[in-house]
Amino acid sequence: MSTIASPREPPRRTPTNSNRPSFETSRSALASPVLTQGPTNPPPPQQQQRKTSSNRAALREYYNLRAAAPRIEIPDSEVPATEIDAPDFNAEEYVAKVINKSSLEELMKLYTSVVGEVRALDAEKKALVYDNYSKLITATETIRKMRANMDPLNPMASTLDPAIAQIYSQASSIRDALRETIPAPDSEEGMKREATARQQRTRELAAQVLAVPGRLRALVGEGKIAQARKEWVMPRKLLESWKEKGIGGSDVEECIKEGDDTLGQADSKSSASSPRISRDERLSRDSRASKDGR
Repeated sequence: MSTIASPREPPRRTPTNSNRPSFETSRSALASPVLTQGPTNPPPPQQQQRKTSSNRAALREYYNLRAAAPRIEIPDSEVPATEIDAPDFNAEEYVAKVINKSSLEELMKLYTSVVGEVRALDAEKKALVYDNYSKLITATETIRKMRANMDPLNPMASTLDPAIAQIYSQASSIRDALRETIPAPDSEEGMKREATARQQRTRELAAQVLAVPGRLRALVGEGKIAQARKEWVMPRKLLESWKEKGIGGSDVEECIKEGDDTLGQADSKSSASSPRISRDERLSRDSRASKDGR
């Protein structure tokens, strides 16, 4: 009795050419601040040699073996800002959302993009480090040159130090002497000194005010009556204030009376001379009219 053989399944073969993308993808074409766009390949020997020469040049400048310091121009970052750069970025939520909404191809593209951005940012960080190092070397060289330029001035500065110290000591001694001779304003002696000074100023002012009538007589004698009136306004107000407060006694009253009498006499003289002048003018006009009639 023959048996019926069941059909065999064809053997499963693994294809030799798989289209699954590899994780070792090419480097992103994002721009770097110091490198140009290119594939992810090991740096060529020329680039390694250029980097070594840059480091050697910086060391030569630091040890004053070269005139000019190398400058590294740092352009603005060309890595675009994405959702990952947000301040409130949550990595777990972002990964879950991307896995649920993206296909495998999209995930691989995103992975490649993130890897490229990380490498570009790392290159920017290295460029900033090199630039800061270059600036540090330049600043060190500038300080060294400034110190070298200051060396010839050191002897002159050393000769000025004793003179400056002497001036400072003299100023300190003068300040201490003034503090000893002049009391503090809020002390008893200072208040007495202030009261004495106030009395002295009052005496000087009183002497000036009492001398005003004599000056008024001189101005009236010179015919400057208007100026005499102007100069008598303020002294008279001050004298009236003293009189109301009972300061000065009879001297204040006599000074007021003398000043008023001087100006009153000047007014009476001017009013008495004015009719005579008008009569003389009238006679002269009559004589001229009679001559014209002839």
